[in-house]
Amino acid sequence: MEKKKHHDEMLKRTSGGTKLGKDEALIKEVESLNLDVPQEIMQRIESDVAQSEKQAKISMDGLTKALMSVAPEYKGRMRLSVIFACLGEIFSFATYFFSAYAAAWLIKRAGGSSIGFDELLQYAFLAMGSLLLYFVLTGLSTTISHKTSFSILEKLRQTLFEKLKVIPMGYLVDNPVGKIKVIIMDRVADMEDWVAHLMPELPSRLLHPILCVIILFCLDWRIGLSIFVPLPVVLIGMATMMHKYRSRMAVWLSSYANVADRSAEYVRGIPVIKAFAQDKASYGKFADAVKFYHFSTMKWWKQSWLGKALMTAAMMTPQIVSMPFAFYLYGKGEIGIETLLLSLILPISILPQALAIMMSFELFQMASNTWVSIQELLDMPVQKRPDADKRAVIDNTKGIKFTDVSFSYHDGTEVLHKISFETKPGEVTALVGPSGGGKSTIAKLLAGFWDPASGVISLGGVDTKKIPFHQLAEEISFVSQDNFLFDVSIRDNIRLGKPDASEDEIIRAAKAAHCHEFIMALPGGYETKAGVAGGAMSGGERQRITLARAILKPASTIILDEATAYADPENEALIQEAISHLVKGKNLVVVAHRLNTIKQAHQIILIDKGQIIAKGRHDELLQEPLYASLWRQYLGEE
Repeated sequence: MEKKKHHDEMLKRTSGGTKLGKDEALIKEVESLNLDVPQEIMQRIESDVAQSEKQAKISMDGLTKALMSVAPEYKGRMRLSVIFACLGEIFSFATYFFSAYAAAWLIKRAGGSSIGFDELLQYAFLAMGSLLLYFVLTGLSTTISHKTSFSILEKLRQTLFEKLKVIPMGYLVDNPVGKIKVIIMDRVADMEDWVAHLMPELPSRLLHPILCVIILFCLDWRIGLSIFVPLPVVLIGMATMMHKYRSRMAVWLSSYANVADRSAEYVRGIPVIKAFAQDKASYGKFADAVKFYHFSTMKWWKQSWLGKALMTAAMMTPQIVSMPFAFYLYGKGEIGIETLLLSLILPISILPQALAIMMSFELFQMASNTWVSIQELLDMPVQKRPDADKRAVIDNTKGIKFTDVSFSYHDGTEVLHKISFETKPGEVTALVGPSGGGKSTIAKLLAGFWDPASGVISLGGVDTKKIPFHQLAEEISFVSQDNFLFDVSIRDNIRLGKPDASEDEIIRAAKAAHCHEFIMALPGGYETKAGVAGGAMSGGERQRITLARAILKPASTIILDEATAYADPENEALIQEAISHLVKGKNLVVVAHRLNTIKQAHQIILIDKGQIIAKGRHDELLQEPLYASLWRQYLGEE
């Protein structure tokens, strides 16, 4: 009942007129399969189809052009590879041709015909020469295509990395590192088969059957027509296989994704499962997902087996009619022995190419789906800034200024509404408010992670859009609650704030951030590695090392986004003292949940639902109901 209600709700949402939308048509088609599809899988299908409607379909030629547009300098090499592959296929085809004439010589000689041995040697050498040229040309084509493919994929990865520099940094915030890594490394690697094999080889694979058909029609048009007799069976088999293919594919892919998610969830959650004795419930969900995946797979395969068998059998026997027909014509004396042999050999030679072409279309489907995520990143809008040599003149006596700044994320929903405030160098400005109100978004806009939809953000009297990326990075030091350290020495992690810093400067910054003592207590001191993502350090230690980096960096603006979020009371006190070292002559913007950490701030801005509710000092804002409520919550009075 619950599933049917969910389906009805989806149909209502997707039916916007008399014409069925793709989403609605697919859902109705899935329901007609009578598979009792679980609700979570129906939700996946709905989401996937909605996403696919936003993505333009791409053809084989379009995919090739899209790839080559990334590395146009390699077009000539790829064309050369295609030419060599096609020439190799022509010589491969010639091998069949000369072999047939050599066999005809043997048959004629066996029949008592007085033909010279030189003619047989000529056919044999031509066949061997053609075969040798086939190997040489195909080898050259493969060598060129593989070298070219690795060059193209290298250029593609470089292009994607360059793209990451100019797209809104918010993309990296919004998307997990794992997803971006998969796109740049795995998805690009998945394109290797298409670039190295399919792009040069598909034209040659198509050329072989085309030449066979042309030759057979030239030999005898009736034999040429006869090889198409199995075609209706191929079409019937294909139609049987493709029956409700789209809906079955959607169910299968969604059930597979569901199994993968349930597996990961079960493995990651084993400690919690054991602690709370939830093994039956958790394993039951995993088992149900596996059962439905197996069920949907078998249902689809059973429906496809007959069609695949018919199609494969028909494609494997193109000579089923042409062979007896050729014997009949030969018996009547209407064709010669050479035509007979070519009529027997050429249809059979089509088979390997036909199967290879079928596999090519399957690989294209995989490559086109793979390309979608790559293209999405390539098409991301870029942030436009002046060139690095056109540095802006920033007035360090002026602070930060937001003027009627509004902002929307990718879905178009506005999350900030006409935000306006100003800071002064040497003062602390704190952004506070309920979770989800927009505090961190304001901080990330200032850091240049995104551009505002409207309004102006200025630093030192200059619109941040007119400041080159590198210069803005020099002017702003951003410290988030998720402090990231590289797996290098603590010294090198702190030195990131100022690459040319001396040892004394690094130690002074560490002392100011109250991390010198615990660093010296480590076995390797400043040479100690921080571990992957700083995993060898505790949360409080990572925060203080990150603050040391910010203190060392000669930036005019420091942004602390929940910098004490994971600190215990002792570390929090040390971090607060370290923060005091950042204020001198700089713009300091602090995003905080713990209101006691910003009681002494020169300006506190209260933000809720993307709007500024009030501004002032701590004592002044206690008269504001929302701020007073937040303060009482902190004190434990609410």
